[in-house]
Amino acid sequence: MSTAPRRRGFIIGIGSNIAPERNVPHILRALLDRFGALSMSRILRTRPIDMASRAEFLNLAVFVETDLDAAALKQVCNRIETDLGRDRDDPDSARKDRPADLDILFPVVPGQTLRPVIEGEYQRPVVADLLTFLGLGSAPHDLPAGEPVNLGGVSAGKVAAAVDRQGSAGDVVVVEQSA
Repeated sequence: MSTAPRRRGFIIGIGSNIAPERNVPHILRALLDRFGALSMSRILRTRPIDMASRAEFLNLAVFVETDLDAAALKQVCNRIETDLGRDRDDPDSARKDRPADLDILFPVVPGQTLRPVIEGEYQRPVVADLLTFLGLGSAPHDLPAGEPVNLGGVSAGKVAAAVDRQGSAGDVVVVEQSA
């Protein structure tokens, strides 16, 4: 059980196993373009589950602060997936390799205690890492170092971080990493 959050938004699970070192930064940039800022877990490399593929995923969780409802946010997420080449009309898309997979995991509502139920074993460690970073939980002590990706000339993903775009400084991505 996690404490009550201070900001309203959503936790989104993110994964990619097609060119993930290129696609994860594209996903993060698209979310930054839409929301201006986000908090992210470390990025972990995971094996595919319930897929015929052997291509490993890069997985992470992000928190975006937004007043959008879940349906509108899902449209934003689906658009990012299709922009990166995912065929959402394919009935087998859930079992195929993918450049982008964004799943809304649960809402974050100020004043409400979080009791998240995380179904995918690959999502549990990154969600725990993110909730710890947000001050809403505690992560296991045995989490491995994350996989860094290049985010606008800045390395991100080894540890949980707050990421912000500074429009006044050009298109600079600022990453404040956790200790």
